Amino acid sequence: MHEGLVKRAWILARKDLLLTQRDRLDMLFTFVMPLAFTVFFGLLFGGSGVSKFPLALVDRDGSGAASRELVTGLRASHVVTVKAMGGADAEKKVRDTKVAAALIVPDGFSQGLDAGRPVPLTVVLDPGSSGGQSVLEEVRATATRVGAERAAARAALQADGSAAGPDAPGWPKALEYARASLAKPTLAVSQRASGTASGTVPTGFVLSSPGMLINFILFSLLGAGITLILERKNGTLQRLRTTQLHGAEVIGGKVLGMVLLTLVQQVVLLGVAQVAFHVDYLRSPAALAMVMVSLSLLSACLGLMIATVFKTEQALVATTVLLSMGLAATGGGWFPLEVTGSGFAFVGHLLPIAWILDAFRGIILRGWGVTQVLPAVGIAMGYAVVLFAVGVWRFRYED
Repeated sequence: MHEGLVKRAWILARKDLLLTQRDRLDMLFTFVMPLAFTVFFGLLFGGSGVSKFPLALVDRDGSGAASRELVTGLRASHVVTVKAMGGADAEKKVRDTKVAAALIVPDGFSQGLDAGRPVPLTVVLDPGSSGGQSVLEEVRATATRVGAERAAARAALQADGSAAGPDAPGWPKALEYARASLAKPTLAVSQRASGTASGTVPTGFVLSSPGMLINFILFSLLGAGITLILERKNGTLQRLRTTQLHGAEVIGGKVLGMVLLTLVQQVVLLGVAQVAFHVDYLRSPAALAMVMVSLSLLSACLGLMIATVFKTEQALVATTVLLSMGLAATGGGWFPLEVTGSGFAFVGHLLPIAWILDAFRGIILRGWGVTQVLPAVGIAMGYAVVLFAVGVWRFRYED
């Protein structure tokens, strides 16, 4: 019985997919237009797929091991982009707001740190700049880690009664052991921003790629919805009655076709964004797959539910366009919810699109795994079940 149900649903889904494939206009709105808008809005809002704060670096202790480790740590950061330059240029860049802050590493930094003497770093920034404060915290955290490694190495050698310092025979091994120990601390603290996925305002292609993806997936539901209305008008659905198909099976088959189409659409658009725009969707493939499937199911159930409510193509087109734009806008697809008021962000998160976008950007910016995306997936699936049930309830074989 279940095999027959799946087979009938697949036949309906395959028929709808073939109709979509033959429609060049559908192909235009499914693949070409989303990419065009992704490029346009991505360039408009910054052009970079990674949201980082520029940090001017003046390294006057370039030959020292500690300063090299400090710079290496900052270059590997997800918060700052390091730009080496001279001291006068660095301070001018800060004044002109070309960089968020400037870091000056003094001569003798490495030697003093190895000897256990405090060596101050200088960070030039605008105290009122949130970007500057973020850079300051990142510099402080990285410098603290470099200093802690050396302090631990000195303590280990002194406890063993050995000489401590970079000239001591056991210093390289002690420093390596300290670095490995601090990399895997006994107590770890995990911090996660509430409301938005990353805690960072998305820019460039990180903003436009998932936003336009969702906008055009919702917009592409027009094809499946119009097909259902036309089949009701020309009597195709009535003829399906002779096959003893139930309304749930008809809706299920059409949902399956829409799910498969939107999954292909997502694979293409995400793949292009990953390769061409350097938007790192693949930081957590399992989490990404879950979000993609939940978005496809949600969109398909929404589209087919709308098609069961309206009887004319004009009404369906108008409603779908308004819904796709409205959901994308309130969910953060056009502009980040971080720049809106708390009330707008709260309203946006009453609907599933904001949660899906949070999950996409959490994967891109923070490497979210399965556990972190589960709330978004659960909310999207819950909406999908309700929308499917309403669609089945509203389904009619004829006007």
